[in-house]
Amino acid sequence: METKPRCTVEVMGTCWCKDMAPEDAFEPPGTLASSTSAMEPRVGVPKVVDPVIVDQLVLELLTLIASFVDNDEESPVSLVKLHVIADKEEGWFQVVSSMVHVIPMEDPLGPSAITIVFDDCPLPSKDSVIKLTQLFGLCGQRATTGDMNVRVERNICVVLGCIADKLAGPNSVAVLTEDTLEYMLSFLIVRREPCIVLFALIALEKFAHTTENKLTIKKRLNREDENPLLILERLAECDDYPWRQVGFCAKWTLDNLFIVEGRPLSYEVVDMSPINAILNSQDVSEYLKISCDGLEARCDSYSFESVRCTFQVNSGSWYYECLIVTPGVMQIGWATKSSHFLNHEGYGIGDDLYSLSYDGCRKLIWHEAKPSPVTEVPGWKPGDIVGCLIDMDMREAIFSLNGERLKPCTELFETTRQGFFAAASFMAFQQCRFNFGHEPFRYPPTDRAFDCFNDHGYLTDEEKKVVPRRIYLEQLRCSSVREDSCTLCFDDDACCVLEPCMHRGFCSLCTAQLKECPMCRAAILNVRYET
Repeated sequence: METKPRCTVEVMGTCWCKDMAPEDAFEPPGTLASSTSAMEPRVGVPKVVDPVIVDQLVLELLTLIASFVDNDEESPVSLVKLHVIADKEEGWFQVVSSMVHVIPMEDPLGPSAITIVFDDCPLPSKDSVIKLTQLFGLCGQRATTGDMNVRVERNICVVLGCIADKLAGPNSVAVLTEDTLEYMLSFLIVRREPCIVLFALIALEKFAHTTENKLTIKKRLNREDENPLLILERLAECDDYPWRQVGFCAKWTLDNLFIVEGRPLSYEVVDMSPINAILNSQDVSEYLKISCDGLEARCDSYSFESVRCTFQVNSGSWYYECLIVTPGVMQIGWATKSSHFLNHEGYGIGDDLYSLSYDGCRKLIWHEAKPSPVTEVPGWKPGDIVGCLIDMDMREAIFSLNGERLKPCTELFETTRQGFFAAASFMAFQQCRFNFGHEPFRYPPTDRAFDCFNDHGYLTDEEKKVVPRRIYLEQLRCSSVREDSCTLCFDDDACCVLEPCMHRGFCSLCTAQLKECPMCRAAILNVRYET
Protein backbone atom coordinates (compact mmCIF):
# COMPACT_ATOMS: atom_id res chain seq x y z
CA MET A 1 0.00 0.00 0.00
CA GLU A 2 1.19 3.50 -0.80
CA THR A 3 0.73 6.13 1.88
CA LYS A 4 -0.03 9.82 1.79
CA PRO A 5 0.68 12.62 4.29
CA ARG A 6 -1.82 12.88 7.09
CA CYS A 7 -4.18 15.81 7.02
CA THR A 8 -7.33 16.99 8.75
CA VAL A 9 -10.88 15.86 8.20
CA GLU A 10 -13.53 18.54 8.08
CA VAL A 11 -16.90 17.98 9.68
CA MET A 12 -19.10 21.11 9.71
CA GLY A 13 -17.69 23.26 12.45
CA THR A 14 -15.47 20.36 13.48
CA CYS A 15 -11.85 19.78 12.57
CA TRP A 16 -10.70 16.29 13.48
CA CYS A 17 -6.95 16.15 14.00
CA LYS A 18 -5.54 13.06 12.34
CA ASP A 19 -2.39 12.29 14.30
CA MET A 20 -2.59 8.53 14.53
CA ALA A 21 -2.69 6.88 17.90
CA PRO A 22 0.16 4.68 19.10
CA GLU A 23 0.22 1.10 17.85
CA ASP A 24 -1.22 -0.17 21.13
CA ALA A 25 -4.29 2.10 20.77
CA PHE A 26 -5.85 -0.72 18.80
CA GLU A 27 -5.81 -4.28 20.11
CA PRO A 28 -4.19 -6.85 17.84
CA PRO A 29 -6.68 -8.96 15.87
CA GLY A 30 -6.01 -11.97 18.07
CA THR A 31 -7.28 -10.18 21.18
CA LEU A 32 -10.61 -9.08 19.76
CA ALA A 33 -13.72 -10.87 20.90
CA SER A 34 -14.93 -13.46 18.41
CA SER A 35 -18.53 -13.50 17.22
CA THR A 36 -20.55 -14.64 14.25
CA SER A 37 -21.20 -12.01 11.59
CA ALA A 38 -24.76 -11.64 10.33
CA MET A 39 -23.65 -9.59 7.34
CA GLU A 40 -24.03 -10.75 3.77
CA PRO A 41 -21.07 -12.76 2.40
CA ARG A 42 -18.13 -10.76 1.15
CA VAL A 43 -16.55 -13.04 -1.36
CA GLY A 44 -12.79 -12.80 -1.77
CA VAL A 45 -12.24 -10.24 1.01
CA PRO A 46 -9.40 -11.44 3.29
CA LYS A 47 -10.42 -11.73 6.95
CA VAL A 48 -7.78 -10.12 9.17
CA VAL A 49 -10.07 -8.77 11.91
CA ASP A 50 -13.40 -10.13 13.09
CA PRO A 51 -15.86 -8.63 10.55
CA VAL A 52 -18.38 -7.84 13.28
CA ILE A 53 -15.83 -5.61 15.01
CA VAL A 54 -15.11 -3.69 11.82
CA ASP A 55 -18.83 -3.25 11.16
CA GLN A 56 -19.33 -1.94 14.70
CA LEU A 57 -16.52 0.59 14.26
CA VAL A 58 -18.03 1.87 10.98
CA LEU A 59 -21.50 2.27 12.50
CA GLU A 60 -20.06 3.87 15.64
CA LEU A 61 -18.24 6.43 13.49
CA LEU A 62 -21.47 7.15 11.61
CA THR A 63 -23.19 7.91 14.91
CA LEU A 64 -20.34 10.13 16.08
CA ILE A 65 -20.42 12.31 12.96
CA ALA A 66 -23.88 13.57 13.91
CA SER A 67 -22.91 14.32 17.52
CA PHE A 68 -19.30 15.50 17.29
CA VAL A 69 -19.22 19.27 17.78
CA ASP A 70 -15.98 20.20 19.56
CA ASN A 71 -13.28 21.58 17.26
CA ASP A 72 -10.52 20.74 19.73
CA GLU A 73 -11.38 17.07 20.23
CA GLU A 74 -8.95 14.44 18.97
CA SER A 75 -9.94 11.85 16.38
CA PRO A 76 -12.72 9.51 17.53
CA VAL A 77 -11.34 6.17 18.70
CA SER A 78 -13.43 4.32 16.11
CA LEU A 79 -11.86 6.35 13.28
CA VAL A 80 -8.33 5.77 14.59
CA LYS A 81 -9.00 2.03 14.83
CA LEU A 82 -10.36 1.89 11.28
CA HIS A 83 -7.25 3.65 10.00
CA VAL A 84 -5.00 1.20 11.88
CA ILE A 85 -6.85 -1.73 10.30
CA ALA A 86 -6.65 -0.13 6.84
CA ASP A 87 -2.90 0.39 7.15
CA LYS A 88 -2.42 -3.10 5.65
CA GLU A 89 -3.76 -3.97 2.23
CA GLU A 90 -5.95 -6.81 3.53
CA GLY A 91 -7.32 -4.51 6.23
CA TRP A 92 -8.02 -1.80 3.65
CA PHE A 93 -10.13 -4.26 1.67
CA GLN A 94 -11.99 -5.18 4.84
CA VAL A 95 -12.74 -1.60 5.90
CA VAL A 96 -14.00 -0.70 2.41
CA SER A 97 -16.11 -3.85 2.23
CA SER A 98 -17.62 -3.11 5.64
CA MET A 99 -18.60 0.43 4.65
CA VAL A 100 -20.20 -0.84 1.45
CA HIS A 101 -22.26 -3.47 3.23
CA VAL A 102 -23.33 -1.84 6.52
CA ILE A 103 -23.75 1.92 5.98
CA PRO A 104 -27.55 2.33 5.75
CA MET A 105 -29.55 4.15 3.10
CA GLU A 106 -31.68 6.13 5.52
CA ASP A 107 -28.83 7.93 7.32
CA PRO A 108 -28.19 11.27 5.52
CA LEU A 109 -24.57 11.24 6.73
CA GLY A 110 -23.76 7.78 5.35
CA PRO A 111 -21.92 8.92 2.20
CA SER A 112 -20.07 11.56 4.23
CA ALA A 113 -18.86 8.87 6.63
CA ILE A 114 -17.24 7.06 3.70
CA THR A 115 -15.40 10.24 2.65
CA ILE A 116 -14.18 10.79 6.23
CA VAL A 117 -12.70 7.29 6.46
CA PHE A 118 -11.06 7.62 3.04
CA ASP A 119 -9.65 11.07 3.75
CA ASP A 120 -6.82 9.80 5.94
CA CYS A 121 -6.63 6.14 5.01
CA PRO A 122 -3.41 5.01 3.35
CA LEU A 123 -3.67 5.74 -0.35
CA PRO A 124 -4.23 2.44 -2.19
CA SER A 125 -2.14 1.40 -5.16
CA LYS A 126 -3.81 1.13 -8.55
CA ASP A 127 -3.43 -2.67 -8.38
CA SER A 128 -5.27 -2.72 -5.04
CA VAL A 129 -8.13 -0.65 -6.46
CA ILE A 130 -8.41 -2.82 -9.58
CA LYS A 131 -8.47 -5.89 -7.35
CA LEU A 132 -11.24 -4.29 -5.28
CA THR A 133 -13.40 -3.66 -8.37
CA GLN A 134 -12.91 -7.28 -9.37
CA LEU A 135 -13.87 -8.49 -5.90
CA PHE A 136 -17.08 -6.45 -6.15
CA GLY A 137 -17.72 -7.89 -9.62
CA LEU A 138 -18.33 -4.52 -11.27
CA CYS A 139 -19.81 -4.67 -14.75
CA GLY A 140 -22.45 -2.96 -16.87
CA GLN A 141 -25.05 -5.69 -16.38
CA ARG A 142 -25.55 -4.98 -12.67
CA ALA A 143 -27.92 -2.06 -13.34
CA THR A 144 -30.38 -4.42 -15.01
CA THR A 145 -30.45 -6.94 -12.15
CA GLY A 146 -33.93 -7.15 -10.69
CA ASP A 147 -32.88 -8.09 -7.13
CA MET A 148 -30.14 -5.47 -6.91
CA ASN A 149 -29.18 -4.33 -3.40
CA VAL A 150 -29.68 -0.55 -3.60
CA ARG A 151 -27.69 0.16 -0.44
CA VAL A 152 -24.65 -1.79 -1.61
CA GLU A 153 -24.64 -0.27 -5.11
CA ARG A 154 -25.05 3.26 -3.73
CA ASN A 155 -22.13 2.75 -1.35
CA ILE A 156 -19.93 1.21 -4.05
CA CYS A 157 -20.49 4.33 -6.19
CA VAL A 158 -19.54 6.54 -3.23
CA VAL A 159 -16.37 4.49 -2.71
CA LEU A 160 -15.45 4.78 -6.40
CA GLY A 161 -15.86 8.56 -6.18
CA CYS A 162 -13.59 8.72 -3.11
CA ILE A 163 -10.94 6.62 -4.84
CA ALA A 164 -11.09 8.82 -7.95
CA ASP A 165 -10.68 11.86 -5.70
CA LYS A 166 -7.50 10.42 -4.20
CA LEU A 167 -5.87 9.03 -7.33
CA ALA A 168 -4.79 11.27 -10.18
CA GLY A 169 -2.99 11.03 -13.48
CA PRO A 170 -1.88 7.61 -14.77
CA ASN A 171 -3.15 5.74 -11.69
CA SER A 172 -6.64 7.14 -12.16
CA VAL A 173 -6.57 6.21 -15.85
CA ALA A 174 -5.50 2.66 -15.02
CA VAL A 175 -8.28 2.28 -12.43
CA LEU A 176 -11.01 3.36 -14.85
CA THR A 177 -11.23 -0.03 -16.55
CA GLU A 178 -13.89 -0.74 -19.15
CA ASP A 179 -15.90 -2.80 -16.63
CA THR A 180 -15.76 -0.04 -14.01
CA LEU A 181 -16.77 2.61 -16.55
CA GLU A 182 -19.68 0.52 -17.83
CA TYR A 183 -20.76 -0.15 -14.25
CA MET A 184 -21.14 3.57 -13.49
CA LEU A 185 -22.59 4.55 -16.87
CA SER A 186 -25.17 1.78 -16.83
CA PHE A 187 -27.00 3.39 -13.92
CA LEU A 188 -27.26 6.66 -15.84
CA ILE A 189 -28.54 4.93 -18.95
CA VAL A 190 -31.04 2.58 -17.28
CA ARG A 191 -31.93 5.25 -14.68
CA ARG A 192 -32.39 3.02 -11.66
CA GLU A 193 -32.94 4.35 -8.13
CA PRO A 194 -31.95 8.05 -7.98
CA CYS A 195 -29.50 7.58 -5.10
CA ILE A 196 -27.41 5.20 -7.22
CA VAL A 197 -27.68 7.36 -10.33
CA LEU A 198 -26.54 10.38 -8.30
CA PHE A 199 -23.40 8.81 -6.86
CA ALA A 200 -22.51 7.06 -10.10
CA LEU A 201 -22.63 10.48 -11.76
CA ILE A 202 -20.52 12.07 -9.00
CA ALA A 203 -17.96 9.26 -9.31
CA LEU A 204 -17.73 9.84 -13.08
CA GLU A 205 -17.22 13.54 -12.43
CA LYS A 206 -14.33 12.81 -10.06
CA PHE A 207 -12.69 10.41 -12.50
CA ALA A 208 -12.99 13.17 -15.13
CA HIS A 209 -10.60 15.37 -13.14
CA THR A 210 -7.94 13.49 -15.10
CA THR A 211 -8.11 14.72 -18.70
CA GLU A 212 -7.63 11.31 -20.33
CA ASN A 213 -10.50 9.89 -18.28
CA LYS A 214 -12.69 12.86 -19.19
CA LEU A 215 -12.16 12.22 -22.90
CA THR A 216 -12.84 8.49 -22.42
CA ILE A 217 -16.10 9.11 -20.54
CA LYS A 218 -17.25 11.78 -22.99
CA LYS A 219 -16.56 9.47 -25.96
CA ARG A 220 -18.54 6.68 -24.30
CA LEU A 221 -21.48 9.00 -23.55
CA ASN A 222 -21.60 10.08 -27.19
CA ARG A 223 -22.07 6.48 -28.30
CA GLU A 224 -25.60 6.49 -26.89
CA ASP A 225 -28.51 7.43 -29.15
CA GLU A 226 -29.17 10.30 -26.72
CA ASN A 227 -26.61 11.41 -24.18
CA PRO A 228 -28.08 10.27 -20.81
CA LEU A 229 -26.93 13.50 -19.16
CA LEU A 230 -29.17 15.49 -21.51
CA ILE A 231 -32.11 13.46 -20.22
CA LEU A 232 -31.11 13.71 -16.57
CA GLU A 233 -30.52 17.48 -16.59
CA ARG A 234 -34.25 18.00 -17.22
CA LEU A 235 -34.80 16.93 -13.59
CA ALA A 236 -32.91 19.90 -12.12
CA GLU A 237 -36.13 21.60 -10.94
CA CYS A 238 -37.98 18.37 -10.05
CA ASP A 239 -40.05 18.27 -6.85
CA ASP A 240 -38.73 14.77 -6.19
CA TYR A 241 -35.64 15.80 -4.24
CA PRO A 242 -33.38 12.78 -4.93
CA TRP A 243 -33.99 13.22 -8.68
CA ARG A 244 -33.55 16.98 -8.33
CA GLN A 245 -30.00 16.33 -7.09
CA VAL A 246 -29.36 14.13 -10.11
CA GLY A 247 -30.63 16.87 -12.42
CA PHE A 248 -28.46 19.50 -10.74
CA CYS A 249 -25.30 17.36 -11.06
CA ALA A 250 -26.08 16.39 -14.66
CA LYS A 251 -26.51 20.03 -15.66
CA TRP A 252 -23.31 21.00 -13.85
CA THR A 253 -21.23 18.29 -15.53
CA LEU A 254 -22.61 19.22 -18.96
CA ASP A 255 -21.55 22.83 -18.37
CA ASN A 256 -18.16 22.05 -16.86
CA LEU A 257 -16.88 18.66 -17.99
CA PHE A 258 -18.77 16.70 -20.63
CA ILE A 259 -19.53 19.48 -23.12
CA VAL A 260 -22.09 18.52 -25.80
CA GLU A 261 -21.70 20.22 -29.17
CA GLY A 262 -24.71 22.38 -30.00
CA ARG A 263 -25.99 22.53 -26.41
CA PRO A 264 -25.91 26.12 -25.07
CA LEU A 265 -24.37 26.52 -21.63
CA SER A 266 -26.95 26.90 -18.89
CA TYR A 267 -26.01 30.48 -17.96
CA GLU A 268 -26.58 31.53 -21.59
CA VAL A 269 -30.27 30.55 -21.61
CA VAL A 270 -31.48 31.14 -18.03
CA ASP A 271 -33.78 34.15 -17.52
CA MET A 272 -32.08 36.38 -14.95
CA SER A 273 -34.25 39.46 -15.52
CA PRO A 274 -36.26 39.16 -12.26
CA ILE A 275 -33.22 38.30 -10.13
CA ASN A 276 -31.24 41.06 -8.39
CA ALA A 277 -29.43 39.13 -5.64
CA ILE A 278 -27.63 35.78 -6.02
CA LEU A 279 -24.93 33.67 -4.41
CA ASN A 280 -21.61 35.34 -5.11
CA SER A 281 -19.72 33.03 -7.47
CA GLN A 282 -16.66 35.31 -7.16
CA ASP A 283 -16.65 35.02 -3.35
CA VAL A 284 -17.01 31.28 -2.79
CA SER A 285 -14.75 28.49 -1.60
CA GLU A 286 -13.25 26.53 -4.44
CA TYR A 287 -15.30 23.33 -4.68
CA LEU A 288 -18.86 24.60 -4.20
CA LYS A 289 -21.16 24.16 -7.20
CA ILE A 290 -23.58 27.02 -7.93
CA SER A 291 -26.56 26.77 -10.28
CA CYS A 292 -26.76 28.86 -13.45
CA ASP A 293 -29.29 31.24 -11.80
CA GLY A 294 -27.05 31.72 -8.76
CA LEU A 295 -29.68 30.55 -6.27
CA GLU A 296 -28.90 26.87 -5.68
CA ALA A 297 -25.70 25.45 -4.26
CA ARG A 298 -24.26 21.98 -3.75
CA CYS A 299 -21.08 20.49 -2.29
CA ASP A 300 -19.68 17.14 -3.48
CA SER A 301 -16.24 17.65 -1.94
CA TYR A 302 -15.06 16.24 1.39
CA SER A 303 -14.14 19.81 2.45
CA PHE A 304 -16.58 22.24 4.10
CA GLU A 305 -17.56 24.69 1.35
CA SER A 306 -19.03 28.17 1.97
CA VAL A 307 -20.62 31.04 0.05
CA ARG A 308 -22.09 34.51 0.68
CA CYS A 309 -24.83 36.43 -1.12
CA THR A 310 -24.02 39.38 -3.39
CA PHE A 311 -26.12 41.83 -1.35
CA GLN A 312 -24.97 43.42 1.91
CA VAL A 313 -27.36 44.80 4.56
CA ASN A 314 -26.38 47.47 7.08
CA SER A 315 -29.54 48.52 8.88
CA GLY A 316 -33.18 47.60 9.31
CA SER A 317 -34.86 44.19 9.16
CA TRP A 318 -34.20 41.63 6.38
CA TYR A 319 -35.43 38.16 5.55
CA TYR A 320 -34.68 35.30 3.16
CA GLU A 321 -35.66 31.63 2.87
CA CYS A 322 -33.87 28.43 1.97
CA LEU A 323 -35.37 25.23 0.53
CA ILE A 324 -33.73 22.13 2.02
CA VAL A 325 -32.96 19.64 -0.77
CA THR A 326 -30.79 17.27 1.29
CA PRO A 327 -31.24 16.58 5.01
CA GLY A 328 -27.57 16.49 6.00
CA VAL A 329 -25.27 19.02 7.64
CA MET A 330 -25.42 22.59 6.35
CA GLN A 331 -24.87 25.79 8.34
CA ILE A 332 -27.22 28.46 6.99
CA GLY A 333 -27.38 32.02 8.27
CA TRP A 334 -25.46 35.28 8.29
CA ALA A 335 -21.84 36.33 7.75
CA THR A 336 -19.78 39.49 7.24
CA LYS A 337 -16.72 40.31 5.14
CA SER A 338 -14.63 39.47 8.22
CA SER A 339 -15.91 35.89 8.33
CA HIS A 340 -13.34 33.15 7.68
CA PHE A 341 -13.98 30.48 5.03
CA LEU A 342 -11.40 27.78 5.84
CA ASN A 343 -12.87 24.91 3.85
CA HIS A 344 -9.99 22.48 4.32
CA GLU A 345 -9.95 23.06 8.07
CA GLY A 346 -13.69 22.64 8.51
CA TYR A 347 -14.53 26.26 9.37
CA GLY A 348 -17.63 27.81 7.85
CA ILE A 349 -20.58 30.04 8.69
CA GLY A 350 -21.03 30.22 12.46
CA ASP A 351 -17.47 29.20 13.24
CA ASP A 352 -16.11 32.65 14.07
CA LEU A 353 -17.10 35.85 15.87
CA TYR A 354 -18.52 37.41 12.72
CA SER A 355 -21.10 34.83 11.62
CA LEU A 356 -24.13 32.93 12.86
CA SER A 357 -25.82 29.82 11.47
CA TYR A 358 -28.53 27.23 11.95
CA ASP A 359 -27.71 23.53 11.47
CA GLY A 360 -31.03 21.68 11.24
CA CYS A 361 -29.48 18.24 10.79
CA ARG A 362 -27.86 18.22 14.19
CA LYS A 363 -30.35 20.77 15.61
CA LEU A 364 -27.75 23.36 16.60
CA ILE A 365 -27.19 27.11 16.38
CA TRP A 366 -23.54 27.98 15.67
CA HIS A 367 -21.63 31.11 16.68
CA GLU A 368 -17.89 31.41 17.35
CA ALA A 369 -17.62 27.64 16.64
CA LYS A 370 -19.76 26.98 19.72
CA PRO A 371 -23.05 25.08 19.35
CA SER A 372 -26.31 25.80 21.16
CA PRO A 373 -28.99 23.07 21.04
CA VAL A 374 -32.28 23.66 19.23
CA THR A 375 -35.29 22.15 21.03
CA GLU A 376 -38.20 24.01 19.42
CA VAL A 377 -38.36 22.07 16.13
CA PRO A 378 -37.40 18.61 14.81
CA GLY A 379 -34.47 18.01 12.47
CA TRP A 380 -34.96 19.28 8.95
CA LYS A 381 -35.87 17.09 5.99
CA PRO A 382 -36.05 17.56 2.20
CA GLY A 383 -38.72 20.08 1.26
CA ASP A 384 -38.50 22.02 4.53
CA ILE A 385 -38.16 25.82 4.44
CA VAL A 386 -35.60 27.56 6.64
CA GLY A 387 -36.39 31.22 7.34
CA CYS A 388 -33.56 33.63 8.22
CA LEU A 389 -34.44 37.01 9.73
CA ILE A 390 -31.98 39.66 10.90
CA ASP A 391 -33.12 42.84 12.66
CA MET A 392 -30.23 45.26 13.17
CA ASP A 393 -32.40 47.77 15.01
CA MET A 394 -33.53 45.17 17.56
CA ARG A 395 -30.10 43.46 17.38
CA GLU A 396 -31.44 39.96 16.98
CA ALA A 397 -31.40 37.18 14.40
CA ILE A 398 -34.23 34.65 14.28
CA PHE A 399 -34.31 31.34 12.41
CA SER A 400 -37.44 29.36 11.63
CA LEU A 401 -38.30 25.95 10.20
CA ASN A 402 -41.53 25.80 8.20
CA GLY A 403 -42.71 28.90 10.03
CA GLU A 404 -41.89 27.61 13.54
CA ARG A 405 -39.55 30.17 15.05
CA LEU A 406 -36.47 29.44 17.16
CA LYS A 407 -35.49 31.70 20.04
CA PRO A 408 -33.77 34.97 18.99
CA CYS A 409 -29.97 35.07 18.80
CA THR A 410 -28.18 38.20 19.97
CA GLU A 411 -24.51 37.16 20.38
CA LEU A 412 -23.55 38.14 16.83
CA PHE A 413 -24.20 41.84 17.54
CA GLU A 414 -21.60 41.97 20.30
CA THR A 415 -18.86 42.14 17.65
CA THR A 416 -20.62 43.33 14.47
CA ARG A 417 -23.65 45.53 13.95
CA GLN A 418 -23.71 46.02 10.19
CA GLY A 419 -22.39 44.63 6.92
CA PHE A 420 -24.23 41.29 6.93
CA PHE A 421 -24.63 38.85 4.05
CA ALA A 422 -26.84 35.79 3.70
CA ALA A 423 -24.42 32.86 3.79
CA ALA A 424 -24.16 29.09 4.12
CA SER A 425 -21.66 26.24 4.47
CA PHE A 426 -22.09 22.70 3.16
CA MET A 427 -20.82 19.30 4.19
CA ALA A 428 -20.20 16.71 1.45
CA PHE A 429 -23.21 15.80 -0.75
CA GLN A 430 -25.50 18.55 0.57
CA GLN A 431 -27.66 20.94 -1.47
CA CYS A 432 -30.19 23.74 -0.89
CA ARG A 433 -31.91 26.54 -2.82
CA PHE A 434 -32.16 30.19 -1.74
CA ASN A 435 -35.04 32.61 -2.18
CA PHE A 436 -33.90 36.20 -1.74
CA GLY A 437 -37.33 37.57 -2.64
CA HIS A 438 -37.71 37.06 -6.41
CA GLU A 439 -40.49 34.56 -5.53
CA PRO A 440 -43.13 34.89 -2.77
CA PHE A 441 -41.89 33.72 0.61
CA ARG A 442 -43.53 30.62 2.07
CA TYR A 443 -43.35 31.64 5.76
CA PRO A 444 -42.66 35.40 5.99
CA PRO A 445 -42.43 37.05 9.44
CA THR A 446 -45.75 38.47 10.64
CA ASP A 447 -44.60 40.38 13.72
CA ARG A 448 -42.55 43.10 11.97
CA ALA A 449 -41.93 44.81 8.67
CA PHE A 450 -38.94 43.55 6.69
CA ASP A 451 -37.16 44.03 3.40
CA CYS A 452 -35.86 41.41 0.97
CA PHE A 453 -32.59 41.45 -0.94
CA ASN A 454 -34.15 41.16 -4.37
CA ASP A 455 -36.13 44.40 -3.97
CA HIS A 456 -33.03 46.44 -3.15
CA GLY A 457 -30.16 44.62 -4.84
CA TYR A 458 -28.69 45.48 -8.22
CA LEU A 459 -26.52 43.40 -10.52
CA THR A 460 -25.27 44.24 -13.98
CA ASP A 461 -25.91 41.75 -16.75
CA GLU A 462 -22.28 40.67 -16.46
CA GLU A 463 -22.55 40.19 -12.70
CA LYS A 464 -25.60 37.99 -13.16
CA LYS A 465 -23.66 35.47 -15.23
CA VAL A 466 -22.68 32.39 -13.25
CA VAL A 467 -20.19 31.09 -15.79
CA PRO A 468 -18.61 27.62 -15.53
CA ARG A 469 -15.41 27.64 -13.53
CA ARG A 470 -13.31 26.63 -16.53
CA ILE A 471 -14.51 29.76 -18.39
CA TYR A 472 -13.98 31.96 -15.34
CA LEU A 473 -10.37 30.75 -14.99
CA GLU A 474 -9.76 31.35 -18.68
CA GLN A 475 -11.11 34.88 -18.33
CA LEU A 476 -8.72 35.47 -15.44
CA ARG A 477 -5.78 34.27 -17.52
CA CYS A 478 -6.70 36.64 -20.32
CA SER A 479 -7.46 39.68 -18.17
CA SER A 480 -4.93 42.36 -17.39
CA VAL A 481 -4.05 42.93 -13.75
CA ARG A 482 -3.09 46.29 -12.25
CA GLU A 483 0.27 46.41 -10.57
CA ASP A 484 -1.31 47.48 -7.28
CA SER A 485 -3.91 44.67 -7.26
CA CYS A 486 -4.21 42.16 -4.44
CA THR A 487 -2.00 39.16 -5.21
CA LEU A 488 -4.72 36.77 -4.05
CA CYS A 489 -7.97 37.95 -5.67
CA PHE A 490 -6.60 40.49 -8.23
CA ASP A 491 -9.79 42.53 -7.71
CA ASP A 492 -9.23 45.10 -4.95
CA ASP A 493 -6.24 47.31 -4.22
CA ALA A 494 -3.38 45.87 -2.19
CA CYS A 495 -3.53 48.00 0.94
CA CYS A 496 -2.54 45.76 3.84
CA VAL A 497 0.75 44.95 5.56
CA LEU A 498 0.85 41.78 7.67
CA GLU A 499 2.64 42.03 11.00
CA PRO A 500 5.07 40.94 12.29
CA CYS A 501 6.36 39.39 9.02
CA MET A 502 5.73 42.70 7.13
CA HIS A 503 4.66 41.02 3.89
CA ARG A 504 2.32 43.15 1.77
CA GLY A 505 0.31 42.90 -1.42
CA PHE A 506 -3.12 41.87 -0.08
CA CYS A 507 -6.51 43.59 0.04
CA SER A 508 -8.60 44.02 3.17
CA LEU A 509 -11.17 41.41 2.10
CA CYS A 510 -8.60 38.67 1.54
CA THR A 511 -6.66 39.65 4.66
CA ALA A 512 -9.80 39.26 6.76
CA GLN A 513 -9.89 35.57 5.81
CA LEU A 514 -6.25 34.86 6.64
CA LYS A 515 -4.78 33.55 9.86
CA GLU A 516 -1.31 32.95 8.44
CA CYS A 517 0.76 34.86 5.91
CA PRO A 518 0.38 33.10 2.52
CA MET A 519 4.02 33.86 1.73
CA CYS A 520 5.89 32.74 4.86
CA ARG A 521 3.13 30.96 6.87
CA ALA A 522 3.89 33.10 9.93
CA ALA A 523 0.96 33.81 12.24
CA ILE A 524 -0.72 37.18 11.58
CA LEU A 525 -0.80 39.21 14.81
CA ASN A 526 -1.87 42.52 13.30
CA VAL A 527 -2.83 44.10 9.97
CA ARG A 528 -1.66 47.61 9.10
CA TYR A 529 -3.49 49.51 6.38
CA GLU A 530 -1.57 51.63 3.89
CA THR A 531 -3.12 54.64 2.20
